[in-house]
Amino acid sequence: MVARRLDDPVYLRNSVSMILIGQYDSPFVRRVAVTLHHYHMPFERNALSVFSNFKKVQAINPLVRVPALILETGETLVDSSAIIDCLDEMAGPARALTPAHGPLRRKVLQAVVTATGISEKAVAVFFERYFHETKSISKDWEKRCLSQINAGLEKLEHDCSTPWFFNNHMSQADISIACMIGHLKQRVPEVFPPNKYPKLHALSLHCETRDEFVKARPSPDEVIPLRA
Repeated sequence: MVARRLDDPVYLRNSVSMILIGQYDSPFVRRVAVTLHHYHMPFERNALSVFSNFKKVQAINPLVRVPALILETGETLVDSSAIIDCLDEMAGPARALTPAHGPLRRKVLQAVVTATGISEKAVAVFFERYFHETKSISKDWEKRCLSQINAGLEKLEHDCSTPWFFNNHMSQADISIACMIGHLKQRVPEVFPPNKYPKLHALSLHCETRDEFVKARPSPDEVIPLRA
């Protein structure tokens, strides 16, 4: 039996199952993985790093961004929102975590956009700190990003219901928010102290006990390489 080559772009595009590219320390990769697990859609994962595996990721996505999802047909999808839109279509309207139409669809999408926007700002803060010595960090840029993160969290905290963000039904908002919070705790922990956002904290704990989240937790080796 020939071993599977998950680092081979040719194999990746000719696999018989979906393959998710990226590490779970990315909130964007993780929200796709949680969604796949929730829908019980089988997939393999290639935990390529945009740092350690730059060329391999670029062979899959020229922008060298994750996640990417390679479908059974060989088609490659990039961007977590575009991937999840496809997964919702595959799951069908009765199972989709994003409503197909109407006011609730708009509400879910707006909550998702806020959550992913916070994640983007957290990535910006982390990379500013990662790539620059303390004395070289742009404090104005860092302060601006942190203020955007805080404002987004306050908005989500205000709007959050229980046990799910929108009352009694799990939606993509819950997945995106929980993955965002997990990322904040890992990368910018000072913006999410446990007593500041009680409703979001409870939502995060509620989500993280579920099987689809447990299966998509980052392993200890899914980290950004140490700075040279």
